[in-house]
Amino acid sequence: MCQLKIINDKKIWNDFIINWDFEFYSFVNSWQWGEFQELEWNKTFRYWIYENDNLIGEIQLIKVEAKRWTYFFTPHWPLIKWDYFDVLEKISTDLKEIAKENWCSFIRLNPNISNTKENKIKYSKLNYIDAPMHIHAEDTHLLALWKTEEELLKWMKSKDKYFINRARKEWVEIKIWNDEEHITTLIEYHRQHANRDNWKNKYHAFSEKYVRNLYKVFDESEISTISASYNWFCESILMTIKFWKTCVYYIAASKIKSKKFSPNYLCQWEAIMKANNEWCSVYNFWGISPDDNPLHPISWVTKFKRKFWGYDYSLLHAQDMVVSNVYWLNWAIETFRRKKRWYYYKKPQ
Repeated sequence: MCQLKIINDKKIWNDFIINWDFEFYSFVNSWQWGEFQELEWNKTFRYWIYENDNLIGEIQLIKVEAKRWTYFFTPHWPLIKWDYFDVLEKISTDLKEIAKENWCSFIRLNPNISNTKENKIKYSKLNYIDAPMHIHAEDTHLLALWKTEEELLKWMKSKDKYFINRARKEWVEIKIWNDEEHITTLIEYHRQHANRDNWKNKYHAFSEKYVRNLYKVFDESEISTISASYNWFCESILMTIKFWKTCVYYIAASKIKSKKFSPNYLCQWEAIMKANNEWCSVYNFWGISPDDNPLHPISWVTKFKRKFWGYDYSLLHAQDMVVSNVYWLNWAIETFRRKKRWYYYKKPQ
């Protein structure tokens, strides 16, 4: 018999993830991410999962109140020590009841398990269906750390290593600092980067409030702003967020003037080396396209991320539990938006 119990202790919550050291996790599993969601006016419900008085997992439900519907979203949850689908089956009824009590039309799980046919079939047997749209990264690129700089560099192509070495020889300045000027530059570049004229791959930028709230809930040991400047002009800037041994490359933007030695490469490399020096085991490049199709909306940035070697890692596509018939209106609208934006997902392998 599995039970859900509310938890209100940040340390115990984060320690559970740290001590168990799951194969895949990130800052969205942290207590801080729930605090961030509260600042974004999304109510957060955190639950322990108990079986016979043994703590075996935890799940965080984020209540999103959109214009047309309300739903629960669970980013890279649930985290379960063992018997994943057996436990999920036992708690799904309780999850559905919690959703009904909070007037949610569906629950969207963004599982932290691999994208296999077996996992997809097991979710289907529990009456979950493929979500029409993702929310967080599902296809990502990971770089294993705990190596020397030479070991990490040796797998890169000569041309890409050239950009890094040339930028250093040209005295490109790297700045790592969360001061107001740096954060403002990141926000402004991010906004401009998303709205470039005649750019084939446009995207929706995070709001200024969204970005600043990240700096409110994650401290300086967790969130970093890194930039690369040449001749006192900032050409590349990015944000990383670290949780335990995983560092995520989350937001980036650029105004490249020096194309012969694009500072983007050195900026990214310094972010990787910072994570490596801080004893992270994985550098997560976050979202990439599921294949090499140039028509995919993020194919351009995917090419850049894969230049740093590493390996692709695919999570199971988001799964929805239908709670009320209002869901199907949401399904139709999100399906239309996904197709309009040319998004598609990797089939289970």
